[in-house]
Parts: sequence; C-alpha cells; structure tokens
Amino acid sequence: MSRRRIRRPKEQEEMYRKLTDGEELGGIFSSFKDIFMLAGIVGFMYKKRKTFTNTLEQIHWNVFNCETDETVINAVALAETGDTTIINIDDEAFDRKITIYEEYAAGGLEYLYDTIMENPRYALDNYYDFLKNMENEVSVEKKNLKDIYHILSI
Repeated sequence: MSRRRIRRPKEQEEMYRKLTDGEELGGIFSSFKDIFMLAGIVGFMYKKRKTFTNTLEQIHWNVFNCETDETVINAVALAETGDTTIINIDDEAFDRKITIYEEYAAGGLEYLYDTIMENPRYALDNYYDFLKNMENEVSVEKKNLKDIYHILSI
C-alpha cells in the first residue's frame, strides 16, 4: 500500500530550513520530519490547527517510524475526532489522520519557532526550557493522549 507524502505549508519553508541548518544559530533539529512531529504535538496541545493549500517539498512517509511516529499521529487524530475508525489502515483513514496532523503541525510550528528562535544564540536552552514547561503543564485537557492510550490498551 503506497502512502501519500506528508505536506508542509509553503510559507513555513524558511522556518523549517532555519531549524535544521546546523550552520545557523537555532538549527537544532536534524530533519524536517523531527520538526513536523514535534510541531504537531505542540499544535495539538495548544489547540493551534491551521489549514493550508500551498505546499513545497513534501516529506516521504517512509522516513517516519510506524511504531512511534504513527502512534502519535493516531493518538492525536483519535483525540480530535473521537472516531476509532481513523486509526484503520485503509488509505481513506490514513489521509484523514495525516491531514489532521499536518494542520496541527502547521499551527504548532509557528509557536515552536518563535519560542526556539526568541534568542537564536540560546536555541538549545530555549528548546530545553520549552520542553520542561510543556512537561509541567498538567490539566485534564492536556492529558488527552494518556486517556487515548488507556482506550487503546483495552
């Protein structure tokens, strides 16, 4: 079964590039995929979902880890829709869940980029502080992924 490529908004290309450029201050990620996955989580946690139509270079699905990345994507899509069929393996379900995650990644990237690049010289410290703050934010709404885990483990 051939999977479609993962889309990224055209207007966010510069943000992706700067966050992966090891020669530039702030280039702390090793791949667009890593940024995409984190941005999707950030978008979901902060309820920042952004639709888009114009895309640039798309990410091949084969660079994603089906055991970790797809599990996170499934959890976010299930939490968003409440529809258990969204985690099915057919192409229609795949397209629905990927579109949801792409839109959360588009919304989350702007927040993530602004946080990390607030002071590019200290990008890694900014990233670490951001992760610690995310970890410390505990609320019922932000525990949705744990709730989904319990549903899936039944």
